[in-house]
Amino acid sequence: MKREAVPAHESITALMKEAELGETPADVIRRKAKGIINKHRHLWKGPPFCPFALADLEGVIVEPAPCDILSDGRIFPKGKDVYIQFKPEQSKERINFTICHELAHTLFPDCYKRERRRSPAEKAEWEFENLCNIAASEFLFPEEEFSVEIGNFPLAANRVVNVAARYEASIDATARRIVHLSKVPTCVIFAVYNEPKGNAVTSLSVQYSVAHPEFKHSIHPNLRINSKSVANRAYVQQIPIGAGLENWYIRGKWARLRVEAIPLPRFASKETADLAILVY
Repeated sequence: MKREAVPAHESITALMKEAELGETPADVIRRKAKGIINKHRHLWKGPPFCPFALADLEGVIVEPAPCDILSDGRIFPKGKDVYIQFKPEQSKERINFTICHELAHTLFPDCYKRERRRSPAEKAEWEFENLCNIAASEFLFPEEEFSVEIGNFPLAANRVVNVAARYEASIDATARRIVHLSKVPTCVIFAVYNEPKGNAVTSLSVQYSVAHPEFKHSIHPNLRINSKSVANRAYVQQIPIGAGLENWYIRGKWARLRVEAIPLPRFASKETADLAILVY
């Protein structure tokens, strides 16, 4: 049976009308986010780079949601004003990212021309939300400063934690940004803990990964992580741990990798990873 093509998201279609020659949607959204940063750079300084201040400079009012909004945040026009509301029960780091994500909606030309709603095509909606996350990362970790921050070498686990604290950002958002801007081919793996069954020893498996374009190994979901890896010790002890080299068996081949593991905050939802693992 022939599979129907997934329709393009309306907002992405509108965004691409502003594309320059050869630009992808991610290129366009990054360019527009950097334009906002450059416009306010003389007033907006960090780290940390305050999302509340950036929204204010853009004329957007930010406030805690007065009721359960069934999401981390939302953006909407009211009269002549634009509001971002966020769920106040979140961590400070999550609130910062939520505000940046909602502010990213304003980069789409049709932001206020249609009702914000879930797209009937899940893939199209995922692509749209991912573009908002890309712009949010640009806002939270401006490239000019963050590139200097990480330098030309991989970051050890403890330093990733320190950089995240300095930017008032989550470990996972910081690790993703490092992978994107690092000059060293790095991959961040998000792993989940599975209660061992029977005589099983290995309890950590890959949920998903984000890799630098030049990282040469393909880390597949559900890959079981060796029980002797420092990743397991980091999870059990709930502390960041760096290591020397480890042998990983990936897609039928052995790979020699340096491994750094960082426990992530524990939430009730199992959609959230338990560990961030930097490999290079």
